[in-house]
Amino acid sequence: MNAKKIKLIEAGMKLFAEKGYHMTSVEAIADGAGVSKGAFYLHFESKKDFIMTAIHYYHEEIAGRIEHVKSENLPPRDSFAKQIDVVTTYIYEYKDFLMMHFYQNISIGENTDAFIKEMNAQNFHWLRQNVITIYGDQVEPYDPDIIIQLEGLINVYFKWIIIDGISIKRNQLGAYIVRRMDDIVSGLLERNEAPLVTAADIPDVYREEGSVVEVLNTMKAKIETLDLAGEKADELREVLKIIQSEAGKEQPQKVVIQGLLVHFQRMPEFATECKDIARLLHMDLLD
Repeated sequence: MNAKKIKLIEAGMKLFAEKGYHMTSVEAIADGAGVSKGAFYLHFESKKDFIMTAIHYYHEEIAGRIEHVKSENLPPRDSFAKQIDVVTTYIYEYKDFLMMHFYQNISIGENTDAFIKEMNAQNFHWLRQNVITIYGDQVEPYDPDIIIQLEGLINVYFKWIIIDGISIKRNQLGAYIVRRMDDIVSGLLERNEAPLVTAADIPDVYREEGSVVEVLNTMKAKIETLDLAGEKADELREVLKIIQSEAGKEQPQKVVIQGLLVHFQRMPEFATECKDIARLLHMDLLD
């Protein structure tokens, strides 16, 4: 994403936090970024497009922070604790903006449901990956139950930070949550509990579409490692965003995804990922 677009997003988010989404005009966002109203529309079709792009931007920012922690190759428990801590820090940084989302009714178009499903799928696979890395195959029957309880713990603490204003040391919540997860896992194993939610109960969106999300995240990370011109990298990121939105729909248009993947098929570095997406969506790649 280019610098001017990021500057507009940051100016807009600051205004939304101060005045609210509905009370902030396009003109105010442009003024806050030091550009003309016309320049705003060079980057965004509308205020709804702007807020959706901003949410994507911040979501990708936090995903990038998590990936950075993963790349440090810490012991699994330490890595997961630090991942939670970087999310906590992020929430404190953008607390006002997040609070605005809780209290205001913002309609951002028909792609909202698809994007929410994408985020839920990413969150599920993020938690599951850490659970499996820490505990191994012994907890496989309990995967869904552990993830549900873990997600509940994390989300409620974040709700108390955002809505209720409690203060938690940003480098302590992660380790605390990991210890509570140890308690959950040991309790399930010691009591030989029967799972409440089994693998067969997991919604389809967390299966195939969730796997597509993982592949797309790999592709996003790979873009950052390649020596690409700024405009080319921005173009590929935008293509991935559209693919992710389309793949998250109940009935994705495979011909759209096939056409978009051509951008990556021309690059040998993405050959494996293109094949994986085609396999997961049960479609052929275009020649």
